[in-house]
Amino acid sequence: MNKKNRTILDRKGFVEKMLEDTAQTIDNIRYDIEKSIVDYTFVPGKDILETDESVIVHVDLPGIKKEDIELNVTEKRMKVKANFDITSEVERGRHITINEQKSGFIRRTVRFPKKVIPQEAEANFDKDVLTVEVPKQEKEESFKVDIK
Repeated sequence: MNKKNRTILDRKGFVEKMLEDTAQTIDNIRYDIEKSIVDYTFVPGKDILETDESVIVHVDLPGIKKEDIELNVTEKRMKVKANFDITSEVERGRHITINEQKSGFIRRTVRFPKKVIPQEAEANFDKDVLTVEVPKQEKEESFKVDIK
């Protein structure tokens, strides 16, 4: 093989190696971004209960302080936003203590199964659970019917 062909193959190998390195770098960046999103933003769990008169929503917000929660209610949905700054301390043996701090924000939008009256919403935050009760616009009445 002559010198010219070897130089072309060397350059081709260099370019292929450069492309592989670039692809690996992009994969690493994507992984870091996805990990950051998971670590610093989470979507809390929720339960929706519907009675004849109202819709009741429970949202789990562990480690969140009441004053850090923002709640907005419309006829069709509610939005919960909260900032958190959680510090935990774990002791491992007599001489090792690990401190871990997480900061970030959460957000959750919940669609109501029926239209509600947002001005009459009531919210309570107790034991890391936000409970929101909102009366329905159209209440369903239930009547007992005798079967003949």
